[in-house]
Parts: sequence; structure tokens; C-alpha cells
Amino acid sequence: MRKLTLSIVCFLSIALAMTPPSQGPKPSSAGFAAFMSSGSLLFLESPDFAALVHDWESSREKQKWLASDNYQVFSRSRLFLRLQEAQQQFATAGAPPDMALLDSVAGEQSALALYDIGNLEFLYITRMPSARAMQNVLWTNREKFAPRKAADIPYYVRTEPEKSRLVAFATSGDYLLLATSEDLMAGALALLSGKSQPALQDENWFKSAVSPAGPAGDLRMVLNLPLLVKSPHFRSYWIQRNITALKAYSAEVADIHRSPTEIREDRVLLKSDSPGGAEPRASESAAMAELLGMVPAQEGIYRAWSAPAAGTVLDLLTQEILAPHSGPGVPSQISPSVALTQGQTGSESDLETRIDVLPLQGTTGAPGTEALKKLLNAAPLEAALEFRRLQNIGPSAFIEPHCAILLRSSAPWDSEAARIALRTAIEDLWTTSQIGVNWVENREGNADYYHLNGLLPLAIATKGPILIVADSAETLKPLLTHSQITEAGQNVIYAAGFRHSAERENIVKMMRLIETPLAQPYGGMQGRPGRQPLFFSENLASLSQSLESIESESLVVEDRGSQLRQTVTYGLKK
Repeated sequence: MRKLTLSIVCFLSIALAMTPPSQGPKPSSAGFAAFMSSGSLLFLESPDFAALVHDWESSREKQKWLASDNYQVFSRSRLFLRLQEAQQQFATAGAPPDMALLDSVAGEQSALALYDIGNLEFLYITRMPSARAMQNVLWTNREKFAPRKAADIPYYVRTEPEKSRLVAFATSGDYLLLATSEDLMAGALALLSGKSQPALQDENWFKSAVSPAGPAGDLRMVLNLPLLVKSPHFRSYWIQRNITALKAYSAEVADIHRSPTEIREDRVLLKSDSPGGAEPRASESAAMAELLGMVPAQEGIYRAWSAPAAGTVLDLLTQEILAPHSGPGVPSQISPSVALTQGQTGSESDLETRIDVLPLQGTTGAPGTEALKKLLNAAPLEAALEFRRLQNIGPSAFIEPHCAILLRSSAPWDSEAARIALRTAIEDLWTTSQIGVNWVENREGNADYYHLNGLLPLAIATKGPILIVADSAETLKPLLTHSQITEAGQNVIYAAGFRHSAERENIVKMMRLIETPLAQPYGGMQGRPGRQPLFFSENLASLSQSLESIESESLVVEDRGSQLRQTVTYGLKK
């Protein structure tokens, strides 16, 4: 990131640096939340911020990202331009938020508290030797600042005249403080001097959030969700667009742990209104672990969840396997435009439409799912898994997507009943004379399965309580032959994974064929300046290229009654 507009942007960016340290920083027992005034929306803390800055600056990922289409598009976004404007204002106030300033104020144990997103009000505290603190960019230019004093500790202030951006800094012992509000600076200095006043660590939401989170990682973020979701700036720029879902939680803690082989993020979300305790999910967690152990180790995208509803599974089978089609799109929030014509209705092609003959009655255009619905409702479903992979079709230029659905029931499946239900579902969809909808038994090593004898490559297999339905035998067979022991917590309700190293090239190739089927790749924005990069095949593809050191990503979600725990693991190439 060539220009950092805020310390918070730097914190969040460095958290994604993919160059792991040889030895992680050791957390300090004393947290800086004791020196932060109450009322913070977001709190970030690192036991060694200088090490994070160094790792990000020296990483290959940074250099690749700066040269990518993704960065070029981001640099023209509204968010970037607004932050760039704020950067210029802070520079006028005497604190240009660039790498020179960041390097000079990045100490070891460091923390940042954000109080107002719109006005960019924050307080930053870092621990560094006093001799080094006297050499930073702010201190050497202190004659441009107005001296002030709080709790008998001097600090310096300067205000930008146009937008009244304020910069205040102070040094006290081995602490360096930087703030955009005199009230925040005065409050921090008072707490540092030992005076009694409300601090962030004393707020109930903060204590209840940090308590179950365990030891802090290389970077910790604590979110006051009720206050955050009220901020119009947060609602405008929050990329997930799930504000309604966030209202169910009162706070969140996220810790990032780095090692040479992985980057792990542990999240704890506290529910606003939760039951007294978590219900045991031993059978469902065991079912989840069994399905996850069948996923091939080297390829695919998967997601699994416990206690699936039969209706949801039926819709998934219909949409992805039996009659593949796009799901409902995101509802548009833009009013439809009015097309003004010259009064002409219809076109010449309408003359070919017969209005005196009944339409053909041979097929309904939709699968008959009554038998399949009865089959899914016969026994409770404990877990379901959706597996996807992309296949490069030989020497051709096409990429073929494949899908399989795995269902774990509380009782063994009736293999014949499952085949009859699937045949009933598709026989009126694909044929009117029962041609090509007969099952053929196959046995290859340890894999026993059935596939249709027609053009539709549907395949099915049962292994006791596990039913597998796939859109091809090639997709089904690896799921039958691969099996490993996978541990799952007692309260796991969701798990997902993505094999980035195996699927990245196929995804980019498929997106390029969809977006520009007749065009050649132009080699980035440097090759054709002035054209906006295509979203999937160029913009997101360049981000994927920047993060090629990530081999895989996995997500595990546990429901523990009063809290939701999420673990995101990024596996790194060795």
C-alpha cells in the first residue's frame, strides 16, 4: 500500500500480509485498553506492531498487489478518494499519514481505538524507547505545533484550517501517543498518569467480549457492534452488506495468529439475546466430521452444515444436479427505467408464434420431486455437504464445473428407493419414453455406484447413512475412495473450504471465457490504459495472483449458545 491514509487502514492491511515471521511476537500481559477512553467503536492491539509493518513492507504480496488491476481499481474507488482527501488534510495539519510517519511511530506493543468513522477520530498508543520517540517525524517538527498540557504531561496540537482536522501527539516515558482529538489525548494522558476516569477496559461490552476470547494473537480486533451498525459510514462501506445479521450480536473479538505454515483468525461473536446454554450436538458433529473426511485433499470447494432442512436440500439438488440453473438474483434497489418507443408493440419474430395450436405436453420443464421429497423426509438429516470442482476438458479451451451433494442421515439409506426417487424426478424432465434413465451398476475397486445409461451423466452411491448424488461419475468416485479422520468440535454447525492453489487457474480461465470469449488477455492495466478491468477475469484474478502463496482456506463455525466461534485458517505454501 503506497499511501496509508490512516493507522487503522495500515493495521487491517498488515493483518493480511502473507509473509509469516520466523518467530511471532510475545504478547504483553498489560493491555493498552486501560489507557483508552470509553466509547470506542473498534479497538486494535498488537504486541509487536513494528514487526507487522516490517513483514508487510518486505512481502512479495505487497509488491504484487501494488502492480495489480485490483489495486488500480481500488485506487479509483470512492472510498480510496475520500481517504486520500483526508490524508491531504492530515498532512496539512502536520502529520502526513504515509510510510515515513508509520515507520517512525510503529513501536512494539501498540493499540488503536476508533471513536468516529465519519470524522476519523482515533487514539493511537505505542510503546517505544524514549530516545527513539524523540526521533520520529512529529517530534522533530514540534515547533510547528501548539504546546498544551494535560495531567501535567505536555502534548502538541495542530489544526488544519479548511476541514479542522486536528493532530495531537505526546510522549510520556516509553509511550508515544497520537490522536485526532484533544479530548482523547487528554483522557489518555490522565489514565497514563494514574488518574481515575472511565476507560475502555472497564466497559461491560469490552470485558464480556475479551473474557471468552483467550490469549491475544499477533493482532487483536475488538468490535462494539451495536455502535458500529448505527454508523452510516460503516453501513455504506461494509462490504458484506449483512447489517441485519450483525444486529444479533453485541460484540466481536478477532485474533490473528501467524506461523510459517498458516495464518489463523479466531473470532468470537457474543449474541445479544441467547439461550442459557448450548444444546449438545454430538451426533450432528460426528456426521459433519464424517462428511468432511470424504472431501478429496487436493481439489475442490466445499461447504457443510448440520441439521439441514429437507426443503433446502431438495432445492439444492434440483438447482445444482437435476436441473442446473441460476438461483434468484439479488433484488435491485434501483427503480426500473422507462423505455420510450414510437408506439410499436412486438416484432417480426412474433409472427412465428402459433396461437391456434396447444403447446406440447410431453415435458413439464421441471423435475417431479414428490418421491424425492418423501425420501428426504423419511429420516432426519444430520448433516449435508456440497462439493464443487472445476475440470479442464482435455485440450479444449473450456472449463466444466461439477457438483456433488452428500447427505448424512440418522439411519442407513435405502439405495433402491433413492435411485427410484431420482429417476422419477428426472424422467419427465429429460425423456418421454424412459430412454436413458435406467441405472447401471459400477464397481471400481472400493467404489460402488450407479450411473444413468443415457446422455445425462447423473451418478448416485450410498454408504450406510451417507447418500451421494453427483452430476458425473468422475466427481463421485473421489468422494467414495477418499476417507480420513477429521475432528470436529461438539458444537460445529458449519464448515467450508477452498483449495486456492488447485482451483485458481481454472476459475480465472472460466471467468475469462465468460467475460471475454473472443478477446485475448491484455496483460493488466499497463497494457491497455483507460479501460476498466473486467471484474472477475482481471480485477479479482489479479488479487488471486497477488495471494498465490495461499494454498487453501477453511472456515469452521461453532455455536456455543451465548457465543458463536469462527476459525478461519489460511494454509501457506511450504
